Amino acid sequence: MSKRRELENHIDSLADIGELLGAMKNLALVESRRINTFIDAQRAAASIVEHTLADFIADYSAHIVSAPPHGEVLCLIGSERGFCGDLNQRLIAATEGMTKGAQIVLVGSRLADAWTRDFAASIPGAGFADEVQNVLANLVATLTPLLQGSRQLGLPALSLLYLGDAGVIHHALLPAPAPRRGGPQRSHALQLNLSPQAFHAGLIDQFLETALSGALYDALLHENQLRLEHMEQAGHRIDEQLEDLGRRSNRARQEEITEEIEIILLSSLGSREP
Repeated sequence: MSKRRELENHIDSLADIGELLGAMKNLALVESRRINTFIDAQRAAASIVEHTLADFIADYSAHIVSAPPHGEVLCLIGSERGFCGDLNQRLIAATEGMTKGAQIVLVGSRLADAWTRDFAASIPGAGFADEVQNVLANLVATLTPLLQGSRQLGLPALSLLYLGDAGVIHHALLPAPAPRRGGPQRSHALQLNLSPQAFHAGLIDQFLETALSGALYDALLHENQLRLEHMEQAGHRIDEQLEDLGRRSNRARQEEITEEIEIILLSSLGSREP
């Protein structure tokens, strides 16, 4: 096979890869828009829960007696799919000095593959926005036995670690932070059909669910943005290689033409000799 033919085959292969990357990039762009739609709805729900929690604590703080946390559960939200750069490696590097004595829960198969230390549990992550609610249900079921405490020792602390637009985000969920109460003061306390303790327990469950859901969506959105950037960079490299291969193919073609002309001239000179 001639050098030019090899270069042309290489060009064809890279062009096919470029088309595939372009299709994947378009899908990632569409998915980012869909995730943003889910995030808007999730943030609205989280705002309602946080405001309700703020009002409840303002009215019934005397009925809430929380023991200091005993132990810690650290949940890392990594990637389920590839083509997202060094996301999982950055997340793992951020845990240095944080995991001593903590029970580690890993979300994302790629993260679990890259993790080299002990962990308490691992579940698959979400590859697309439609999968987040299933992952949330699986994560809640996984965290529930790990968060079981005792009346004497109290519940473990719970925090999340994931990557967002601002970098590595360490979000403490338990003990639940005291929410800020905004807006005008109410003239009457909240009217409850449950005991304050039962209502508080259910409200904390709802707070955790909305917070976990929000973290899963935020992490997935950032992962998808990294995937877009990664594929754009790969596309630029392919374009550069195609341009270079095109120049080399043209030179090889010119060399072949030159060789053919030389052969013709030599054969013409040989035919004129007596």
